[in-house]
Amino acid sequence: MSTIDHLRREEFRRDGFAVLPQVADESEVAWLREIYDRLFVQRATPGSENFHDIAGQKDSDDPPLLPQIVKPEKYAPELLDSAHFARCRAIASSYLDIPEDELEFYGHAILKPPRYGAPTPWHQDEAYMDPRWSRRGLSIWTTLDVATVESGCLHYLPGGHRGPVLPHHHIDNDDRVRGLMTDDVDPSSGVACPLGPGGAVVHDFRTPHYAGPNRTDQPRRAYVLVFMSAPAKVDNPESRPWMIWE
Repeated sequence: MSTIDHLRREEFRRDGFAVLPQVADESEVAWLREIYDRLFVQRATPGSENFHDIAGQKDSDDPPLLPQIVKPEKYAPELLDSAHFARCRAIASSYLDIPEDELEFYGHAILKPPRYGAPTPWHQDEAYMDPRWSRRGLSIWTTLDVATVESGCLHYLPGGHRGPVLPHHHIDNDDRVRGLMTDDVDPSSGVACPLGPGGAVVHDFRTPHYAGPNRTDQPRRAYVLVFMSAPAKVDNPESRPWMIWE
């Protein structure tokens, strides 16, 4: 491991996130964009399997506010044969100290359409997980476009992964909305992480994060790979009442 890689891994462990300026080169980004756009044309319609509008009401006829495709590898298995996937899995193995062949994983694609859509409110990924099972894991969030504060880059709360899973509720306190948010975060403490195409941010499941709406004329496409340990049963799981609707 190079000195730079070691420093980024230590930054991830200290702050709960680390910026990787380049995890996909120009040709890989172009290839990922082609797959990404094809899948959103084919799959991103209401009722399609593995498609969700994170910020919109279920069964709404309105245009999706924050469209997402879960497990795009089901429809484009070539994603798992790519150098980009192998690179990200090696990063996850190093950061989590888990052998690559023991990591479980899935992908998801999140689109912020130009001049339209919703912010991704402050939340922790672990808030979406069943508290009866414990996992160690991280997400590698790769942008396929320029990600700025104006277009919806990620913001993080440094060190927030060392605390508990915070109380969450559904966006707008509406149980018909899939997305979760927490009010127990000081937004002024957030750190913005702008990136160029092919750049990435690695974050822990428990690190609070946020992304604003896309106020630019270009899409903000993000391809995320999630890596995690096998689940371990929790003897006395904590209460997460916001999960009852699932």
